[in-house]
Amino acid sequence: MSLLTLDRLTIRFGGLIAVNDVSFEVHPSDLFGLIGPNGAGKTTIFNMITGVYRPTSGDIRFDGRSIVGLRTHRVTALGIGRTFQNIRLFSALSVLDNVVIGAFLRHRSTLVEAISLLPRAVKETDLFVARAMSLLQTLDLADVANVRSGDLAYGLQRRLEIARAMATQPSLLLLDEPAAGMNPLETEDLMQLIRRLRDEFKQTILLIEHDMRVVMGICEKIVVLDHGAEIAFGPPDKIQKDPKVIEAYLGEPL
Repeated sequence: MSLLTLDRLTIRFGGLIAVNDVSFEVHPSDLFGLIGPNGAGKTTIFNMITGVYRPTSGDIRFDGRSIVGLRTHRVTALGIGRTFQNIRLFSALSVLDNVVIGAFLRHRSTLVEAISLLPRAVKETDLFVARAMSLLQTLDLADVANVRSGDLAYGLQRRLEIARAMATQPSLLLLDEPAAGMNPLETEDLMQLIRRLRDEFKQTILLIEHDMRVVMGICEKIVVLDHGAEIAFGPPDKIQKDPKVIEAYLGEPL
């Protein structure tokens, strides 16, 4: 059974069809790539999955249920975590606090309990802090736990975004151009991290990325979009040789 199913997904903005009749499935423990030229509709698909946009037609099913129409926080609570093209950290807060905020999605204590520092709220907060520190160790960020996140090097900020998304305890992790702006060494470290999340932690990952070295180096299944429509699907070796993919990226047939 698939974890995520997109079924003939379409969205229109006025007269513009941004995504047109796209269907694919992501299965548990997949390391799945979604690629295409700028404007192909990749981030728009992420926005539909996470409830930012509502599709014009088609369906999105997560773990067997339709999530079309759900608000973003409900989608996250169901188990879909996300990072963004443009880093969206709480820059004035520490690295640790950024991750703890992600963990608080799972809180059960009430506002009154939290304000009054009642035992259940205190215990829950301690648990979230412990989980956040564990994630920071996994992502090699423990040494900067108390550093203001806005003061981190760019590559570490990208890594912190992944840690915060992981703190929501997702079944599916959506990574939107995680290598954007990274130097080659940072990119290699990121590739190792993503492989580790999948291999050691069995994390299902759907990845948008323009760096083809990243996509071809770690993804096992790839969907290619062009002008909002799917033009190819398969493993990296098949995608690299597909004439439609080459034409979409290079502007000319093979």
